[in-house]
Amino acid sequence: MKVDLHVHSCFSDGSETPEFLVEYSRKVGLDLIAITDHDTSEGAIRVRGKALLGQEVTTEHGHVIIICNFPPNPPRRLYDLLDYADQNSCVLFPSHPFDVTRAGIGKVIFQIIDRIKFVEIYNSKAAPSSNGKAKNLAVSKGLIGLANSDAHVKEALGSAYNLVDSEARPEDVLEALLKGKVEPVPVGLSAKAKLSIVKWYFVRKLRLAENPCRALREM
Repeated sequence: MKVDLHVHSCFSDGSETPEFLVEYSRKVGLDLIAITDHDTSEGAIRVRGKALLGQEVTTEHGHVIIICNFPPNPPRRLYDLLDYADQNSCVLFPSHPFDVTRAGIGKVIFQIIDRIKFVEIYNSKAAPSSNGKAKNLAVSKGLIGLANSDAHVKEALGSAYNLVDSEARPEDVLEALLKGKVEPVPVGLSAKAKLSIVKWYFVRKLRLAENPCRALREM
């Protein structure tokens, strides 16, 4: 199973609806994605059964992703979040941990190293140096490394994924992840994806386009 564990929809700062992302991800060869919007499960709920249910939680120290068998409603304090993941058998990992310009948790990861099993070692939007530090940490501390797109535009899907030894159901994939049956596969962003990311950045900052999720919220 090719699985991307870090994807944003228009329910946070992504450009597409969750439904579209699920459909498009299969067109580019992915078997499953996790919808991990910033501090909300609203988008993930819409594709329950077709995607993994997660959030990218903004803790007091930076971003941490949590993926559960149910739409998570996690606490925002880091140590409370770690407890929540343990109590609910969720997958938890610091996202782009050494990319501090994008709210990576940085050196705080060393304070929680005994509480985590996974770390994102490749984020397609992070600098090679940041990814390299995360990979070295995983190797030295025996953590399970993950590779994800951090897609905010559809063109970024497929730029990284994880090979998970699992059946197709989301709950089976989550169980396989918790058992460590996963291998990260970094790919890299295409030129088209990089251009789309630049366009997305300016559209978002200047509010040049209507958020497609606004209409969904009003339905």
